[in-house]
Amino acid sequence: MVLTASDTIDRNVVEAAKTAIRVGYRHLDTAEMYQTEGELGIAIKEMIDEGVVKREDLFVTTKISTEYALAEKKIEISLKKLGLDYVDFPLLKGPDADLQAAWASMQAVKASGKARSIGVSNFEESHLATTLAGPQTQIVPSTNQIEYHPYMQHRELVRFSKDCAEGRGIAVSAYGAMHPVTRNPNPGGPLDQTLTKIAERHGVSVGLVCFRWCIDQGVVVVTTSLREERMKEYLRVFDFKLSEDEVKDISDAGIESLPNGEELVPRAVQYHRRLEAEKELRKTS
Repeated sequence: MVLTASDTIDRNVVEAAKTAIRVGYRHLDTAEMYQTEGELGIAIKEMIDEGVVKREDLFVTTKISTEYALAEKKIEISLKKLGLDYVDFPLLKGPDADLQAAWASMQAVKASGKARSIGVSNFEESHLATTLAGPQTQIVPSTNQIEYHPYMQHRELVRFSKDCAEGRGIAVSAYGAMHPVTRNPNPGGPLDQTLTKIAERHGVSVGLVCFRWCIDQGVVVVTTSLREERMKEYLRVFDFKLSEDEVKDISDAGIESLPNGEELVPRAVQYHRRLEAEKELRKTS
């Protein structure tokens, strides 16, 4: 369950996080830039105090957005806001840094015991390859969290992630899995028709089919909502499974629905590509 909010402590976000824990969510996803670490920390403390969960029941992810070389200090700040001794899974939010130095800093965070595992977000193949090739790289990123849905399938990136690091691989985690519903670039197109047909067959919503399409390909899904009824609905994703043919039909329809069959490029990736281009331009000017 992803938590986002405004600059100030928002009791609505605290209550949403508590509701998510009560209905069964155990993976809680926040970030420095979301500015919800304080709210999540309050929610976790109150749920522990009420005896609903223990700390070890929860899997807490946060993301470092800037100054990667100061990862240890940044994690200290996040831990203070969260009120925790460790975070289960800190991520580098994007590849706009000296990747090998940044990853060395993340390894130091894990070595300090302040993180159980470490990963990245919005990395493309070249960024993962550069990170893995670092002379100080000893730990393979556990996960790369990316925007992933039938319009953005990242086939080469997913293939590289599964096969890299001498077969150890990097798991793929999906945000934006429901974008074919919430930000549909081709309403009424082949993907809409395919998702609707499959949803009716299983007696579930189109959004749940989008989630299941990810899960049945071994991709971890993170989602967000402030509404209890939706949180409960999303957990129904474990009540059914797609066939291999259904997964393929959705994948094919996603590509067919796009101009020239070219996948959309995530906004986060566009942003980091623009930063890299500007950096190269400054070198040559």
